[in-house]
Amino acid sequence: MRGIRKAVVMLTAVFVVVALAAPGAMAARVKTSVASAGPGAAAYVIWGGLAALISKESKTVEMSNLTTRGAVEDIRLVESGKAEFALGVATLLDLAIKGKKMFKKPYKNQCGVGPGTASLFHIGVKKSSGIKTLQDLNGKRVSFAKKGSSTHFMTRTIVKLAGIKVREENLGWNVAADAVKDNRLDAFTIPNPVPSPAFVKFSTAQPISLLPVDGEVLKKMLTMNKAYFPITVPANSYDGQDKPVPTIGYTAWTVAGCKVPADVVYEVTRLNYSAKGKQFLLRVHKGWATGFKISPALDQMGAINMKVHPGAARYWKEQGHKIPANIQ
Repeated sequence: MRGIRKAVVMLTAVFVVVALAAPGAMAARVKTSVASAGPGAAAYVIWGGLAALISKESKTVEMSNLTTRGAVEDIRLVESGKAEFALGVATLLDLAIKGKKMFKKPYKNQCGVGPGTASLFHIGVKKSSGIKTLQDLNGKRVSFAKKGSSTHFMTRTIVKLAGIKVREENLGWNVAADAVKDNRLDAFTIPNPVPSPAFVKFSTAQPISLLPVDGEVLKKMLTMNKAYFPITVPANSYDGQDKPVPTIGYTAWTVAGCKVPADVVYEVTRLNYSAKGKQFLLRVHKGWATGFKISPALDQMGAINMKVHPGAARYWKEQGHKIPANIQ
């Protein structure tokens, strides 16, 4: 990835030099990237849609979608300046800003743009497996997804709180879906907006069941991080899942490095939440509907003390929103 990015930077530099040398050349668009997830994750589709929108509609900014291991890596990429924008999981941003858990020191380069969606934690099994509760997973083979993802972090936490022991695998989401289908795995997990691409793939092969995250496990998780909230996966979201399933969720943000130029972030924010942007992004993935419904959700940024990026703040002020003092 580092080699590819270096090559891209070199090619970009050559392109800009050539373009500027050409008579009457137009100014090149600013090249940016958004870190999201990997194929099989809704985040990859959702923020890939944002990248496509910006590249299609903006005259000043171009955006590419980076394939990553997930939300922990995304936050680190923004912090280091290796990505300008990223998926920002509210619970992990709270830890990063405080310098807790996997983030060894307080992160100071995380600025909010606006909400993208809400993610609901999925634990999927074959309906024919007879597995119905977290306790039924004791001794079973479960994919936690790749280390460095929010999936891995949440699954490990839930398994520990449930007091069970499982055989951990670290598979990509699409690979895990195939492994459960082929009886090489008993369950896999992902926090995703509904519908999750990996779970759509999983449920088209056979009827599935989602396991509830409720009771004492839910209560304890809600006390661990104020960015969590209880939520329900609607009935019939997937083939075989004929009843609503209680679980835990969180807001997923678009974040930007605080040092990214304000005019670049303003342009991304403006297009993201424009009427044309909403229409385009809802065709990409309906998970965007939640983000648009709760936007700008500046109070949620304030709850975890995440500063709003000056470029985004300019847009939200133009829309008549007051920026809380603690996040300016």
